[in-house]
Amino acid sequence: MAAIDSLSAETLPLGRSLIRLTVDQPAEGDVPRRGYRRIAWIERAIDPLRDRLGPERFERLVSALAMVIGWEARIVLQDIRGLSPDQQGDVSQWAARALIAAALAEEPPAG
Repeated sequence: MAAIDSLSAETLPLGRSLIRLTVDQPAEGDVPRRGYRRIAWIERAIDPLRDRLGPERFERLVSALAMVIGWEARIVLQDIRGLSPDQQGDVSQWAARALIAAALAEEPPAG
């Protein structure tokens, strides 16, 4: 997370441009238009939790983390909340830790 945070302020203009160029493009089947590297990074980062969470809860956590990590989250924190880059990183890290804690505290399905 810190590695992403360190580059976010520098790359946010690029991220805004990429979002602008891809947001209205039609999807090609099940292939994501962008973000596949983010998903791979998140999956690697939380892979030690995979067995503990099980497949469904693991995938849900990956999806939840994808919402709080990346340019989209930074745009919200900057444009809507008016936070500095350091504050944005703090909030994103807090949200990621909260999501992981919630996933781990959740009771696994019976069976």
